[in-house]
Amino acid sequence: MHREGHYGTTLLVGAGCVLGLGIVTGMIATAVMMMYARIPDQDQYIPESIISHRGPTHSIVFTLALAFISASTITYPFHFGQQLAVEHNLITTVLIVPSTVWAFFAGVVAISLFTHIITDTLTKGGGFRVKPLWPVSSWGPALGLCTADNKRWNAALLASGVTAFIATILHELYYSVLPSFAGF
Repeated sequence: MHREGHYGTTLLVGAGCVLGLGIVTGMIATAVMMMYARIPDQDQYIPESIISHRGPTHSIVFTLALAFISASTITYPFHFGQQLAVEHNLITTVLIVPSTVWAFFAGVVAISLFTHIITDTLTKGGGFRVKPLWPVSSWGPALGLCTADNKRWNAALLASGVTAFIATILHELYYSVLPSFAGF
């Protein structure tokens, strides 16, 4: 899929995050997922002789490694900043446990990358099938519903993602946030 299709499916998953995690945390999760939505396709800018498109960057190994590295990179400075604030009496106690931050970011990054892989399996694949089990297997699933450059599919995925995300935000505002302001 192209950029629009990947952003659309990421927004569909983001809508589920908003429903499951609440508006604020769900929107943070969606923002992080949108930042990572296209990372596997960066292999297109690397010579084919080094990394093939939809090869290692579209695998479970890559997904888990990038989730681990990203979460660790975010969590350490976050933890260090909180400890520094406690030592200088800016806050009295650690507000958010670092393992919670790590689990959140690792999970969100992994979900984003898995969403990318699943979206690419909708295509015919051609010479560029997703290899999710690399390096163990070269098996490449392809549902063959469309080609990656199909403008209608990409636009439809984007439109459905945007619609679902906006509808979810409005739903959460109407049923969760507004009643608390009205005193219900």
